[in-house]
Amino acid sequence: MTQEAERLYQAGRAASDDGRPGEAVRRYRAALRLAAEPELRGRILISLAWAESERGHLRRGFRLLDEAEPLLPAHLRGILYGQRALLCRRSGRYDDAFAQYDAAVTELTNLGSPLDLVKVLSNRSLLYLDVGRVGPARADLTRAARIAERNGIVLQSAIITLNLGCLDVLAGDLPSALRAFTVARRAYEVVAPGRLANLAFERAKALLAAGLIDEADAELATAIDRASEQQLSNTVVEALLSRAEAALLRDRPEVAATWARQARSLLLGRGNARRAAYAALLQLRAEQAAGTTTVTAASANALTERLQRLGLPEDARVASLLATRILISRKQLQRASAIVEKVGPSRQGDRLDTRLLRRITQAELALASGRSAERYLTAGMTTLHRHRSQFGSLDLQTGASALGGELVRTGLRQALAGGSVSAIYRWSERARAQALLLPSVRPPADAHAAAALEELRQLRYNLRQAELAGKPVVALRKHTVALERITREHSWSAAGTTVSSATPVALGRVRSELRDSVLLSYLRDEDALVALVISGSSAAVVPVGSYRAASEAVLRLRADLDASAGRMLPSRLAASVAASTGRDADEVARLILEPVLRLVGDREIVVVPTGVLVTVPWAVLAECKQRAVTVAPSATAWIAARERVQKESGVLLVAGPGNDRGEPEVRSIAAMLDQPIVLTGEDATPAATLAAFDRVTTAHLAVHGRHRSDNALFSSLELSGGPLLGYDLQQVERPPATVVLSACDLGLADVRPGDETIGMATALLSAGSATVIASVSRIADDVAMATMTRYHQAIAAGAGPAAALASAVPAGEAVGFVCLGSG
Repeated sequence: MTQEAERLYQAGRAASDDGRPGEAVRRYRAALRLAAEPELRGRILISLAWAESERGHLRRGFRLLDEAEPLLPAHLRGILYGQRALLCRRSGRYDDAFAQYDAAVTELTNLGSPLDLVKVLSNRSLLYLDVGRVGPARADLTRAARIAERNGIVLQSAIITLNLGCLDVLAGDLPSALRAFTVARRAYEVVAPGRLANLAFERAKALLAAGLIDEADAELATAIDRASEQQLSNTVVEALLSRAEAALLRDRPEVAATWARQARSLLLGRGNARRAAYAALLQLRAEQAAGTTTVTAASANALTERLQRLGLPEDARVASLLATRILISRKQLQRASAIVEKVGPSRQGDRLDTRLLRRITQAELALASGRSAERYLTAGMTTLHRHRSQFGSLDLQTGASALGGELVRTGLRQALAGGSVSAIYRWSERARAQALLLPSVRPPADAHAAAALEELRQLRYNLRQAELAGKPVVALRKHTVALERITREHSWSAAGTTVSSATPVALGRVRSELRDSVLLSYLRDEDALVALVISGSSAAVVPVGSYRAASEAVLRLRADLDASAGRMLPSRLAASVAASTGRDADEVARLILEPVLRLVGDREIVVVPTGVLVTVPWAVLAECKQRAVTVAPSATAWIAARERVQKESGVLLVAGPGNDRGEPEVRSIAAMLDQPIVLTGEDATPAATLAAFDRVTTAHLAVHGRHRSDNALFSSLELSGGPLLGYDLQQVERPPATVVLSACDLGLADVRPGDETIGMATALLSAGSATVIASVSRIADDVAMATMTRYHQAIAAGAGPAAALASAVPAGEAVGFVCLGSG
């Protein structure tokens, strides 16, 4: 019976290591029924206590450890102390946990028990993280890593890598954290797939800190589902807390309150007062954001005291700031000011959200007191930009804007209310396209990621062929998703290089650069749309109307263009679509252009759009036919693009496969040029195209294109042997100054909070191109070829890109091509 008990015990340990505590409990209890020998019973009870704590049964776990203690010989006491410490941590008894861990480390070091010592050191590091002691946490993990490597302990090495990633999140080094999580997952997938739920949760916390809220929430939903199936109660409750944080960032306070309330209930049931108090803080933040009338400054102050007593000083300061905001909303400014004074400056090691909350609270107090909030809001934006600059990935750089949404909204609202044109200009620039002011960074070399990207090209090609042939594609799609994940995560691991200045280019400089042009910078405050109209001699703010109405009209117009592009429609239907296109184009012009035309006159326009307006097909509007229009992410980005040093010469012409007009278009343009590089047929590969990018001033790609709305950097240019993706552009050292994408849809972009856009055109501008010509809609082949041929004729005659495009559109055609960047 002892042999069978041992077998069941080992089976339980295997299930536990794989993150399946429910199965582990069943095995351990079966083993316990058969075990008679005291030491074996003691070992089973220790392991059973841990598995029960994973399921949220902490009191039961403590009872089992108490039952085990008298059964154990001296050499197993260190393991017992380590398990008791873990349960103390989970119940919020940090002082007891430290005492038990210290005793465990001493015992296990003296006994020379490497596996158990590694586990205890790794777990104690997490306790150090809980109380913000980064140095001791890293020391424990470093020591544990050395022991694990020396003794070939594979699973624990993966756990240590994961914990080091958690440490990097706390330290603010998110690229390193995400890289560590990727390495840990490769190991978990092989040796412990049951632990992937916990890894998903930790990775989601890093994504939240980076501002990728939707991606983080998806990871958390997956983590909760997996952890619930595996009865991993601890992971479930922590993921619920993180979902509350995600909902707050997404401005969904009612949802955040629900998640926080659920987590708090579970934590109170487990007796963890510390984490329950943090859940209460999240709930209070959500209810305050939702404007719940039952939330009072008194309740926030009471929570402040509770958090302080529990040894959570930073969270206590957050609760104090919430009390301040409640008092401000109720015009009790003296009391609010006293609390802000008491909270004092940010402390070293404070979380980013705490720093930004302090700045927005100071700004609100200043505004309520009739003072300017400029210095507080500017300081907050500087903090955010410093955070953003640590990223080398365009994906993370643009995502970070979500973290400063409230600062931006408050700054713009204050500027618009004040009416100062210079203040409105400054905030219009601070509010958008900050990612494009950072230097481009190439991700670190990684053979695994490079192989995944190459395999992804072929797989995307095979998937498309299977779709066209009506063959099963489920397995191909699943594999494609896995390879896309590897590619995206690899880009996240790129670290930033320098802190770029977040100061906008001065308004006077913009006016001097405009010369005979006019800049229209569109801004929105809730649904109110306004335009900042800047010329060489003046600047004015013009109310435009409803953003919602304008965005709906733009979407209708783009749908019209898509419906008519390249289709042989019956004459009556074609006439109906053309009439609809004309009506919707007139409506877009009425809503966004007519209010400012008096100030614009017949001059060229530089447009800095907001939200969906980034996809306006300007050439379709009657007022813009034959008028040069340049679309720029911001005035500062427009000037930066104009200043980029261009290579001396060289033109690249590429014709992609499956595109009947591609090669004729390329040959027609080549006839105008002196020795262009021409890639057609099997020569037009992604590798050849990217290699040529570094050698030319202009690149023209006549290919099929696809915009990916779910992940814009997977937008693609279809070439021979597979697609060229947005992610590929990170590898180009010196991209062409001008890139012409003679393809459908690739002028589209995903618009993130803070008017940060991400798409194929954004990727090119971020990599260093000054101008991108691309379409925001589908376009017929004959119209595209005629437009592009005439465009290059105008360029050869000395016109700039925006003017050349304006003159190139055939009369009577509705074309979605736009000029992005410097123009």
